[in-house]
Amino acid sequence: MRNKCLWVVAVLFFFCGAPLFAASTPKFLTIGTAASGGAYYPIGIAMADIITNKLKIQTTAQITGGAIENNSLIQNKGVDLAISQGVMSYNAVNGLPPYKQKLTDVAGLFNGLSKGVFQLVVNKNSPIKSIRDLKGKKVALGPAGGGAITTFLEVFTSHGFTAKDFSPVYLSYEQAGDSLVDGNLDAILVQAAIPSPAITQQIASNKALRFIAIDEEMMKRLLAKYSYYAKIVIPKEMYKLDAPVNTFYISNMVIVSKTLGPDLVYSIAKAFFENIDTIRNSHPSVKGLTIEAAAEGLPIPLHPGAERYFKEKGLLK
Repeated sequence: MRNKCLWVVAVLFFFCGAPLFAASTPKFLTIGTAASGGAYYPIGIAMADIITNKLKIQTTAQITGGAIENNSLIQNKGVDLAISQGVMSYNAVNGLPPYKQKLTDVAGLFNGLSKGVFQLVVNKNSPIKSIRDLKGKKVALGPAGGGAITTFLEVFTSHGFTAKDFSPVYLSYEQAGDSLVDGNLDAILVQAAIPSPAITQQIASNKALRFIAIDEEMMKRLLAKYSYYAKIVIPKEMYKLDAPVNTFYISNMVIVSKTLGPDLVYSIAKAFFENIDTIRNSHPSVKGLTIEAAAEGLPIPLHPGAERYFKEKGLLK
């Protein structure tokens, strides 16, 4: 009788258990990125290729509004993985502005992906010399849903203005670059890794652009007020500029839906870091990505599958 029961259990596992397990592994995955002119999109393509080729799950990189929207897309099951700013994911998980409630399905996959650099650009002959000169001007802030919107408001209001003191325009970084050189915009903000294709493309076409730097006194105030800002200097050689540019960056991270199983997320993390050069080669901004940095300073809790991977690598206790 006992042997018969064991045989029945084995048959049930073979015919029921295996399909159930297979059904839990998705056939398709989507990675949320941003507009095509920034760094998120080529990085997302590289990550999608790794999952497709190594895990045999068809994965695509999806153009989105960017850092803010990507957290909401994770929550609403619009994407399965995404790239975002660490501060935006922190706000999402904790229900802080611009989010109206806690996004409970957002979890961390890894940190330290790249640096979203605050790049404020005008035409070289523009009378705009500082952020204070943007009062009443038309400024492109990237696509609606991008993290650049919140960052610009933080910087602009720190100069004593309000959101009503300028005219925001929401375009992809590439569209914004074209509109700037055509004279339809006063300034554009590109908050992306450097060098940004949206800017290099214009410079390559012999368009004369100029960066608006942040002065030292304002930089001290911003760094004291926003702990997630970090100072950076853009070398003049990067964009063929007349002088280096004093600005700041916010770290980017990769997020994942909590609804994905821990074994799958473990496998994704493992595949990414066993093929880290594929990600590093996708854009200059991620050449410095390391597995050590990926497990440090996470602003939100890791997905259990990612946590298991980093613990196995000895990076977490």
